[in-house]
Amino acid sequence: MSNDYTGNAAKLLSLGEIAAFGEWRNYLRMGLTADDVPELLRMIDDASLYDLDLFRAEGWAPIHAWRALGQLRAAEAAEPLTKLLNRIETDDDDYAIEDIPTALAMIGTPALAPLMTVVGDRDAPESVRSAAIRAIAGAVQTDDEHRAEIVHFLAEVLDRHEPERAVNAYLVSALVDLRAVEAASSMEAAFDTNVVALDLLGDWETVQVALGLLDKRITPKPSSWLRAEAVASGRLDSDDELAWPDVADDQGDAAKEAADKERRRKARKAEKSARKQQRAKKKKKRK
Repeated sequence: MSNDYTGNAAKLLSLGEIAAFGEWRNYLRMGLTADDVPELLRMIDDASLYDLDLFRAEGWAPIHAWRALGQLRAAEAAEPLTKLLNRIETDDDDYAIEDIPTALAMIGTPALAPLMTVVGDRDAPESVRSAAIRAIAGAVQTDDEHRAEIVHFLAEVLDRHEPERAVNAYLVSALVDLRAVEAASSMEAAFDTNVVALDLLGDWETVQVALGLLDKRITPKPSSWLRAEAVASGRLDSDDELAWPDVADDQGDAAKEAADKERRRKARKAEKSARKQQRAKKKKKRK
């Protein structure tokens, strides 16, 4: 039940609404400590809270709880939070897709093993794997001890050349964030094989510039990476000018972040639709 929480964790039940993608509250200032972790873990797994309408303050408690677990760097939360990434897929939860990778990144090294399991799982949903990659990149940013291991792992998954273009794009993005020049050959091969979505970072030339391997682009930059990706992925004929808007990519950081969130949301919906169609076809065959 949502009213039987004890200690400082109980305070989260009355905090209420969180501004969409705004700055996180400092939960440690509310007195939350490692002693509250068991109650916070119970809160993020409490189905009765998720069932509540968000017009009720208690409905926001699980979100406050997973943010608090991140700020507490609670190693015990690494596995439960990694499992909770599935809310991205099952409930199309925008707070989950933005928050949980951030919380796992805050936890750091203890989160790496469960996250690597998800990233390496070909059967895991594309949106969940992409979120796990983002979390890994964040977790190892300041962890020199595990950087080489993670770079090797990410490059190894990228070398599979799986058809999930968004997953491959997030793998490249993570390697760029880690300044992994040593994985350049893996990234180049993935782009050459055309298995990397172009609407996250751009093409191989963009990545080379980001890594310092090129001073500047050799070829002209497309006016829209969204359109370039639509062409590269076969969703749009290169000469079909009217089927896809030629949206400019020269935006501010806030606009780019908003566009990236919207792209991830649309990708999740498209993936769900594709799986639904596949299930319908299998059902029809059985009949």
